[in-house]
Amino acid sequence: MAIKQTNIFPLDKQPRKAVGVKFPFSEFAISGSGATPFKSNYTTADQIKSNLAIYFTTNPGERPLNPNYGGGLSLLLFEQLTSNTFEDVKKIIADSLAIYFPEVELKKLEVFEGIENNTLKVVMSYTVFNNPDTLELNFNA
Repeated sequence: MAIKQTNIFPLDKQPRKAVGVKFPFSEFAISGSGATPFKSNYTTADQIKSNLAIYFTTNPGERPLNPNYGGGLSLLLFEQLTSNTFEDVKKIIADSLAIYFPEVELKKLEVFEGIENNTLKVVMSYTVFNNPDTLELNFNA
């Protein structure tokens, strides 16, 4: 009989231990050592949400030692926005999630474009470890 083993992250059980840095950065957050623009994430699901936002707002080639890193969604703003833009964005997101974020299960993906002011809005509904969440990304040219 097969037993399904779930991922248990020990840091999630210790709320005083930070898992990573929250994105987007704030003006100033109060921490134990004073004011800092960096807040901490204390659960793996919150850190994955920050990682998704960073990944999809980064263009390939922006990270010097990792030139393939980044979703490159903002590069689509400098192309002519057409009906194919929706399909391009959906393909980029689906492929990237399958390769770099296998623990993320995409439930719903909506892409809105403002052709007159060259904006792109992506709303992803997903689950991570059976926790539903939504990420909204706005790109402006």
